[in-house]
Amino acid sequence: MEPKEAAAPVLDPAVPSDAYAAILKPAFLSPCSSDAHTVYAGPGPRREGLILGHEGLAKVVETGSAVKDIRSGDLVAVSAVMPEVPDGHGHEGSHFSATKLGRNIDGMWSELFKVPMADMNLVPVPEGISPEAALMAVDMMATGYTAAEAAEIHAGAGESVLVIGSGAVALMAVAAARSLGAGSIYCIGTDKDELNRRLAVSYGAEIYISYRDGRILYDERKERTDPAPEAAVIDPRANAAGDPAVGTVLKLTGGEGVDRILICGGGRDTYIAACDMLRYGSGIAVNVAYIEGTGTVELPIFSLGRGMAGKTFKFTLSRGGRVWTERMFREILDGRTDPSALVTHRMQGFDRIPEALELMHQRPAGLIKIMLEV
Repeated sequence: MEPKEAAAPVLDPAVPSDAYAAILKPAFLSPCSSDAHTVYAGPGPRREGLILGHEGLAKVVETGSAVKDIRSGDLVAVSAVMPEVPDGHGHEGSHFSATKLGRNIDGMWSELFKVPMADMNLVPVPEGISPEAALMAVDMMATGYTAAEAAEIHAGAGESVLVIGSGAVALMAVAAARSLGAGSIYCIGTDKDELNRRLAVSYGAEIYISYRDGRILYDERKERTDPAPEAAVIDPRANAAGDPAVGTVLKLTGGEGVDRILICGGGRDTYIAACDMLRYGSGIAVNVAYIEGTGTVELPIFSLGRGMAGKTFKFTLSRGGRVWTERMFREILDGRTDPSALVTHRMQGFDRIPEALELMHQRPAGLIKIMLEV
């Protein structure tokens, strides 16, 4: 990945939409795993020369004549996903229809960049929120909370929630499940780095299971001496791929599976496993993970109840916009979730973006997220 020259964005009085836009200068950036997917696995349906980068805080340089709430000099959180106006698809819940930096408009990895509808997509960073927390709120926290809310977790209902993955989005999904009042929270994640497990537990996971071999690496219930579920005879067909983590979850739940699954990582077999682990009749699984390549995703016929299991799958992009970012900030200010612990690596200098992106691609032990100060 080599830096390239690009024309500086401008606000053109002859363009009506520019009256509502803003020009910004990056201040803090965080390469995302989806940026790494784009560079190393193929860009997908993006225009040639598109500038990447959708996680960041920025200083406002200039605003359009119709911008009311944002001022030059403000340090703002830039929503990674931007509901469109006047089309409104993003506000109607079709998040994938929204504008996204680095997907259908130029992103933040530039000396200057433009954001449409500034009042709807930029949020001044309030006192009491660190740059680390604000940076993690715009995409990682926003996506994790999107998954949890789409799963319809009801406080006080005692619903069991399983998070698949232990990266930044998954950790925020764990935190969101706790904030929304989940009855019990399981996490299936890596066993190669203790940091992921520790963070998952700190954010609310009660049971942490190795995705590789199904070992229980942490079980809070042992400390509480909760009664174990009754042993159940589990039909071998209920674990279509013979996944050891699936077997562990089914044993822990007496063969019933869990009420909600938040899919934040894994591969194509993850959807088979999720279907196997999802409770019949009312289970909801929400996917916010990036699926590489082309082809199909399969589901197991037996655990689908031959098409009549009453299980719901949702596939969604993160919610975005000012209102959603402000919601994340309230969670932080109220002490419900502190996403700053996701930042494990720090760099300085705009010219280190390629190095940071390569690091996200390699995913060495001890890395969750990078904060790059420009």
